[in-house]
Parts: sequence; C-alpha cells; structure tokens
Amino acid sequence: MGKKIGLLVLLQFCFSFHFALAQDIVVTIFEQARVTGSTITLGELADISGGSLEQVQGLGQLQLGAAPNPGSSFVLAKEVLNMRLAAAGADFGNIVWQIPNSVTITGNSQIINGQALIDQAMIAIRKQAGSNVLKEDLVISSLGHVQDVVAPLGNVTFSTSLPYGIRYNTPTTVLVTATVNEKEFAKAGLKFDVKLYRPVTVAAREVNAGEIVTEDTLRYERMDIGRLAAGYVMDKKKIVGLMARRPITLGTVLTDTMIIKPIAIKRGSTVTLVAHIASMEVTTIGQAMQDGCEGQLIRVRNTSSNKIVLGKVLNESTVEVPTYKGS
Repeated sequence: MGKKIGLLVLLQFCFSFHFALAQDIVVTIFEQARVTGSTITLGELADISGGSLEQVQGLGQLQLGAAPNPGSSFVLAKEVLNMRLAAAGADFGNIVWQIPNSVTITGNSQIINGQALIDQAMIAIRKQAGSNVLKEDLVISSLGHVQDVVAPLGNVTFSTSLPYGIRYNTPTTVLVTATVNEKEFAKAGLKFDVKLYRPVTVAAREVNAGEIVTEDTLRYERMDIGRLAAGYVMDKKKIVGLMARRPITLGTVLTDTMIIKPIAIKRGSTVTLVAHIASMEVTTIGQAMQDGCEGQLIRVRNTSSNKIVLGKVLNESTVEVPTYKGS
C-alpha cells in the first residue's frame, strides 16, 4: 500500500513538473494594440511572461506583417493571426497562447498642425523677401484651408522652398516638406497672397505735358507694388528736373515712361557739329532737323555740305556725329 502511494506521488510530481514546463512561457495577445513603425511585431501585440529574457525578446521580435499607416487601423481575425504566427515560426508546442477572436491594430501617430505648416511657409517668404523689408510692409495671407497631417511618432523637422520666388501680383507657392526622424514623410504646396507696400512717387498736382518736374509736383504714397505698372518710381529725386512726356493727373503713380530729359536742342536751331577723326576734332555748323534731349540721336543738316547726318545731342548747342566729311 505504501509503495502504491509513493508511486502515485511520484507520478503526480512528474505530471506537475511537465505541466510547469509546458506553462513556462505564456503569450497573451491583446484585443486592442498600437504599433510603431512599418512592421507589426509580436511584442507590440502581446504580453509575454515566463521563460528566459532571451526567449521573451526572441518572441517579441517575431514579425507579423505590414503595420497600418499612422493613425489608421485594421482588424486581424484569430485565424489570420494564427497563420501569420505560423509563417513567422512561432512555437505552438511548448508555449501557451491566449489569442482573442480578433485583434484591432492601430498605427501610432502624431498630428502636425496645419498652422505649423503655414507658419513655416511664412518664415520662408519673409526670409526670401530679405532683411531690408520691414515686417509691417510685407503682408502675407494664406489662401485656402491647410489640413492637419497625420505623421508617425518621432522628431519632426521642416524644410521649405519657393520654386517660383515671391509673386506680388499672383499667388506665391511655398513647398513645405515634413521630415520625421530624418525620413521625408509629407510634402505640401501652400499658396499665399503676398503684398509688399512701398512708398512710391505720385503727382502732388496736375502736371502739363512738357512741364519740368519739380520737388513740389511730387509726393510719396504707400502702395501695394504688386498692383502697380512696371517702371514705378520710388525715389523722386531721380526725376526732379526731367520733363513730363504727357499730361499727368493728380495722384498718378509716376513711371519712367511718363518722363523724359528736357529738350536741349529745338528743331531749326543752329548747332555745332563735332566729329573726331583719329586724334583730331573737326567742327562745323549745322541745323537741327528735330527736337532732341541730351543723349538722344537726332537728324541735323550740315550747312556746309547740305547733307543730313545723324548725331547725338551733347548739350544745348552741340551735336556729335560718328564721322565728318567736309564738302
């Protein structure tokens, strides 16, 4: 009787010992799990208990397929998960697996606020405009709604570029690239209305055609230069002393096409014709056939030869011709 009891105790001990070995590692898979990265690992889906550190780490590194995109989710049924575990080489003989009927897996994510993208683009525009442009003179408005970006977890950095430069009369495009952990993740093309205000020269009163522009005929006015015609004048000192080509009304923005140098030589006036031949200077008398301002080419008649030549106005009495041949 004692021997039978002893044998039963030994068998029970062996069974318990074998059961303990079988229960050494337990893998409990969660019904909800969040993963980081592009691949699902078992360690992200389950609690692994028992066994050595090496065994736990090895099981945790089993790869179970592609992970969902950041912020997205999908569901794996128990049968599908079992197939993925088997394909990954999981041991179903010596490990206790506790697997729910389905597992919902979500990609870990962070939100890059749309306003952050706008701010980065605005910084790029101001940098492109240059340090000589005052902050209050450059008005930047975002066009359209900029959506938030769902990105992977990690360190976010930005880079920007203006492929077409700043455009003051059409939308300005800024490309903003978001990088997460030094890997490019998203790129957005943002559009902005950019206005640059500058003091420009306008007529302080009406100016008649042929009138010499003086200091009191001009004033400065702050305007959006994107709406102005090309050639607008910012420094009024550059046009003081010049002549109005046509009538200019009060408040008109002055452009370089509206003004010319004053007429230095009038048609019919007697002038001195000057020509340089080698080291010699030859002069003769001529008659202007048209009005001309300093630096302008006009037709003049050589009164000695009665020939008409083309010459450049040097001053109110002198015209230089390229060559001179006497009669």
